[in-house]
Amino acid sequence: MMKQLLPFTVGYETYALELVEVQEVVEKQKIYNFPGSPKVVAGAISFHGRIVPVIDLALLLDFPTGKLGQRLIVLVNDRGPVALGVDQVQAIINIEINQTNQMQNYAERNYINNVINWKGKMISLFDLEQLQIRLESLCIQAGG
Repeated sequence: MMKQLLPFTVGYETYALELVEVQEVVEKQKIYNFPGSPKVVAGAISFHGRIVPVIDLALLLDFPTGKLGQRLIVLVNDRGPVALGVDQVQAIINIEINQTNQMQNYAERNYINNVINWKGKMISLFDLEQLQIRLESLCIQAGG
């Protein structure tokens, strides 16, 4: 099955989202404090007149976190947009995902629904469903 992927890096790993899950990649804007939010929420941005929470993926994925990279990936989301703070965004790739380029043992990794080999590089396909469930759980713990 042919897919268009948007690869990005967090820490020392390369992840990707299907292009249909991405609304826009924006240059880092001013991130406003979001009082009472879980630690993984770095704050919020104003995006086309809407307030969009920014998730610090490095923190969520247990990487040593410094500051967010210069780009944010704004996701298409039924419940309203959310932005992912990542280190770098790479060029879109077209890839045929099949048995030969899928790696094994990806299931035990959080937020990953597949790992593929693209030109000798391992790319973890990000699972937005898991991310949504985790964020909802963190927000409930933080008081809604």
